Order: sequence, then C-alpha cells, then structure tokens
Amino acid sequence: MDGIALQTLRDEMLDDGRVIREAFDKARARFERREEVAYEGCAHQLCRLYNAFEQMSLRVAKAFENNIDDEQGWHTSLLNRLAIKIDGIRPALIPPELKPPLQELKAFRHVFVHAYELELDPGKLELLLKYARSVADRLPMLVDDFTGKVAREQQIDL
Repeated sequence: MDGIALQTLRDEMLDDGRVIREAFDKARARFERREEVAYEGCAHQLCRLYNAFEQMSLRVAKAFENNIDDEQGWHTSLLNRLAIKIDGIRPALIPPELKPPLQELKAFRHVFVHAYELELDPGKLELLLKYARSVADRLPMLVDDFTGKVAREQQIDL
C-alpha cells in the first residue's frame, strides 16, 4: 500500500463514519418520538448504521487481505476478521469491547431485514441505540488510530 491508497482508504472510512453518525442521529430522533411508525424509522436507521459499518469493513478487508468469500456466514467472519491484528499486514480495526455491540447490531439487522412479521420492542431499540452510540462516537478515533498504525508499520507518510 502506498500513501495515496492509504489516504483514500482513510477518507472513505471517514465518510462511512459520517453515514454512521447520521444514521445514529436519525435513529435517536425517531426513537424519541415514541410512536410505532417512528420505532420503525429508528430500526431502519439502525440497519443503515450497521450497513455502513459493514461497508467500511469490506473496504479494509479488500485493501489488505483481498479475499472476501461470499459464502453463508461471511458477515460474522468479516466482523471477526476486523477484530484481530494480522501481523505484518494490518492492525485490528475493532477493539474487543466494541465487538459485542457490533454483533448485536448485526443480529438486529438480520432479524429486521428477514422477519416476515415483527413487533418492535422499544426497550430493545433503546439498548441498540446505546450500542449504536458507542460505535458512532468511537469510529472517527478508531479510523485515525487504524490508519496511523498502518502508516507507521508500513513507513507511509500521510
């Protein structure tokens, strides 16, 4: 990887982070209306948030490992992969304490997208919003830390 590729990846990741922040803000605003249709809007934004995170994860995996297998279970594999450091390749993007909230958001997205009939539980949405906040709040710092470590390890000027 060269400096231009790393800067491009960083900027794309930060833009994904912008989408994540926007989705969180909209999810929270919808939830605060305390109406059924607003809960549905909240749920949609939580799914959008996780989709943006997954897009960011795919960018990183493709930039470094270059082999995303499109098999069943790849969503979980991708999350697990980004939580580990690959010596000589890249640092971990996701710290251990952020992995469980992301797993919960991923699981909710799966249920929301695939459920034939679903009644949204405001208590569950509130918990998911807590998880989403932790992701949205920490992401810009995680991107900076990640790309900074890559730059140092590969001796790239950013």
